[in-house]
Amino acid sequence: MKKMTCAQMGGPATCNFAVSGNTAEEIAQKGGQHVETSHPDIWAQMKKNGPEEKAKWMADFKVKFEAAPEM
Repeated sequence: MKKMTCAQMGGPATCNFAVSGNTAEEIAQKGGQHVETSHPDIWAQMKKNGPEEKAKWMADFKVKFEAAPEM
């Protein structure tokens, strides 16, 4: 299991909200829920992203997830 903060996932540098999970997809899903409720401006931009932007973000995020230490 790994834990990452909103900032580590690409959110505001000052947001230390943390989510944990066993897979990059699980953490991304939980992080998305947080962004939707806590960072509506970022959420609005994320919703505008097309499939290519979303795939690139996920590919980049998986690298960060793999580098994160196990809990």
